[in-house]
Amino acid sequence: MAFARAGRHGWPDRFAERVHAALTVPSLPTRDYLVRAKAAGIRLAAVQLLALHQARRGWEQRMAELLLGAARTGREHTVKDPDPEKAFPGGAIYLSFPGVGDRLAARVAGEIGEHIGQFDSPNGLQCYAGRAPVTRRSGKSDFVVARRLAHNRYLGDAVHQWAFCSLLRSGWAREFYDQKITAGNSHHAALRALGNRWLEVLWHCLTKGVLYDESIHVANRNRALGQAA
Repeated sequence: MAFARAGRHGWPDRFAERVHAALTVPSLPTRDYLVRAKAAGIRLAAVQLLALHQARRGWEQRMAELLLGAARTGREHTVKDPDPEKAFPGGAIYLSFPGVGDRLAARVAGEIGEHIGQFDSPNGLQCYAGRAPVTRRSGKSDFVVARRLAHNRYLGDAVHQWAFCSLLRSGWAREFYDQKITAGNSHHAALRALGNRWLEVLWHCLTKGVLYDESIHVANRNRALGQAA
């Protein structure tokens, strides 16, 4: 259990029980040379995984440093004396959104670019990410397709992941997703719609230069829904 806790396992008790159960199950006798070969392979894999873990942590720290203009320090991972000239424009705004960590924020920010002014409206950003539905016309009939073919697929994938990660960290996002599922939409269709909303909120925050605030957004959303009713 101590090993699981040291590795920040989500359920150390369950992990310890599974390991204990696996060790107590009778097994067939194995030849010594096979045991030695497998043990060497496991040690090599462990060394590689530890190296990848350290590289990933260093990469995440570097992403946060690029977004905020300075490295995070201390247990609270706060930034002391950030340099605005070194920070990515709006880096702190990206990180203020629920469900967006250092790596995902860097992906979204990198694909959108430094100049949010290139998108004159939220719809422009949504179309660029392929999140906005497109109306097609054929003869006298109109139909709506989920997304346009020509779009930034890297940004679209990042926003899709963002929408999924926000379900556990944003109350209104989870409510919005559940409403779409209840209405008969598929899981991915509901995430596309949620990602579309997140891009709209992101555009407003970036253009106004303000951090995302869940309480303010929920109040504005409730006010808009009340006026629509």
